Amino acid sequence: MLNRRLLRIKVMQALYALRQAEQSNQQLAVDFIQETFQPDLNSMKPQNLPQLEVFRNQATQLFEEALKNNQLIQESDIPPQVRKAAVDALTYYRNRTAKDQQQTFQRATEEVRTLDDSYIRLLTLLTQLAHVARIDRERTHQDPDAPQLATDSGLDQNRVIRALSEFRPLEVEAQRRGISWSDELPLVRKIFNDVLKHDDAYQAYCENYQHTDEEEQALVQHILRNVLLKQDPARHYFEENVLNWHENSEVVRGMAIKTLKSAQSEEGLRLVPLTDDWEEDLLFMETLYKKSLENDAEYERLLADQLTNWDVERVALTDKIILKLALCELLNFPNIPVKVTINEYIDLAKTYSTPKSGKFVNGILDSLSEKLKTSGQLRKSGRGLLDNR
Repeated sequence: MLNRRLLRIKVMQALYALRQAEQSNQQLAVDFIQETFQPDLNSMKPQNLPQLEVFRNQATQLFEEALKNNQLIQESDIPPQVRKAAVDALTYYRNRTAKDQQQTFQRATEEVRTLDDSYIRLLTLLTQLAHVARIDRERTHQDPDAPQLATDSGLDQNRVIRALSEFRPLEVEAQRRGISWSDELPLVRKIFNDVLKHDDAYQAYCENYQHTDEEEQALVQHILRNVLLKQDPARHYFEENVLNWHENSEVVRGMAIKTLKSAQSEEGLRLVPLTDDWEEDLLFMETLYKKSLENDAEYERLLADQLTNWDVERVALTDKIILKLALCELLNFPNIPVKVTINEYIDLAKTYSTPKSGKFVNGILDSLSEKLKTSGQLRKSGRGLLDNR
């Protein structure tokens, strides 16, 4: 299975995007009301501008109260045109938001499922870099201003890279996914000329004709970790072209390193699957996302009860999303230990919210988890009981 932290991050990001979309939808619905009660400039009849303004304000207030209470106020003295405008705005808001709920989750899952595109792209970048290294090593006239590498060896002669270059499954996967560096050759040359040729480890490697298996593996991993993932222009390329590369890169790096190590294993070179149980990963994401939305009002109440000296509406949006996700996980995943959940969301708060959010989330979740245990709402089983003894 995929790292659960990555899946939590994707759900958190999806919920954050959804809340932003909801704010936008609310404003569009209010704009709809405003438009409904604009004076008809084509009408020959006199326009009652003060009355239109009153209707506009009444419909807007009715719509906003309906959003807050999840139902329209049933008052007989509300003018029919005002009620209709509020109902239409509410219907518009709900329809758009329902569509956004589906789309934001689909985007989150698609982003996870296409992580292995970046994995294949990273591996093929290594082979393309080796191709450039071979051309440079065989060049008879060297640039006098560029570092002069020894020609005894080069990346193209590295046994791990050669195995990767000749590995048919990698070629097939790259073709199937439409991954090619043919349009990015200037970038590959820049990586080689501006970074790799200046790298001390690579220069030392080129000075020796023979290398042990450990030296071959060490060089390739060094290039992957320290040249392609940490230094520009390769790092910049992935950050610009892969959504949320910051958190995705750790998974991609791990997959690539496993493949490189497999080149010297008894089983031989192999591509690493993104996950061995996508259905389980998807179920975790889907449950966390949908239960958070379904029980949002209940989680809001639990937080409001806990934040007696706070206005819950003034809590930072990211903190509120993190707290509600933590509550959702505590109450809906009996096999995940309480401490695991709390620690995971503390880390998310430290990384994605304000400097003080970690301590804030820690305090709230510690107290809430104890209350939920006492009330019997929080029940764990199996592995989830590990920290409840």
